[in-house]
Amino acid sequence: MISRREFIRTLTVAATGSGLVKAAMAAAPTGDRRFAARLGVQLYSLNAQLEKDVPGPLKHIREVGYMTVETAGFYGLKPEDFKKELDKAGLKCTGMHAGDDGRFRDHLDEIIAEAKIFEPLHVSCPDVDEKRRQDAEGCKRVATEFNAWGKKLQAAGFRFSFHNEIGVFKPVGSTTAEEIFLAETDPRLVDFEFDLCYVQQAGLVPADYIKKHGARVKQLHLKDIAKDVKVGFQEVPGSSYVPLGTGQIDWSQTLAAAAEVGVKEYYVEDESPTAWDGIAKSAAFLKSLRF
Repeated sequence: MISRREFIRTLTVAATGSGLVKAAMAAAPTGDRRFAARLGVQLYSLNAQLEKDVPGPLKHIREVGYMTVETAGFYGLKPEDFKKELDKAGLKCTGMHAGDDGRFRDHLDEIIAEAKIFEPLHVSCPDVDEKRRQDAEGCKRVATEFNAWGKKLQAAGFRFSFHNEIGVFKPVGSTTAEEIFLAETDPRLVDFEFDLCYVQQAGLVPADYIKKHGARVKQLHLKDIAKDVKVGFQEVPGSSYVPLGTGQIDWSQTLAAAAEVGVKEYYVEDESPTAWDGIAKSAAFLKSLRF
């Protein structure tokens, strides 16, 4: 299975032609509140299967308990035909990963046209070219672009959001690219989608990071990482990603924090070779969780 970053770059190319803290270990539920939010899945989880067959994986996603999806391309179909497949499966698209910053810069009108077909709550940029975020001034220029894209998407009836990869937590002077993006963007125009696995891997506590940024975070990627993976920015194999509740993240604490700040969109993501079963296990875990 290709890496997430490689897949994002593939999406863009295809569209153009058409102080660290110790990782917190998972804890037992501490209360009697249930996870009651509408549960979605990031379709990249079943990327390998969807590239071969669209209806089967979508049917599986619905059968194991998901109601919504966040797209990651259209798997060789026209957007309107992919939308029909989602409808047949009983799935609602509430989020779109529409390509990296290069696609937003060069093909925003095309992205908006796709969004009008799916009518998602958010249209997200899942990554920014590393060369453009190596220093503070570069990060500020990217944030200015985020504001511009957010303004244009808002005028079309959509919200723009940025999804973090692990690299945005690397030091940029005394701060990070992610913190600069948060500080330099207009909350009226730009939201954030936190990929909690990368928050954890960067040495941060997901619950604390959610509380710190409160209203800015509107979406979460629920993804866990194996307990033996060390904090840091190294690439990890797909087998390092594990079903929720079996890895490092304290989901009771994390989801309680998300509920406090009003997060509405939750997408399970599983980048492991066993994601077909993994997304089912994660859905079952969330149904059983108390916090």
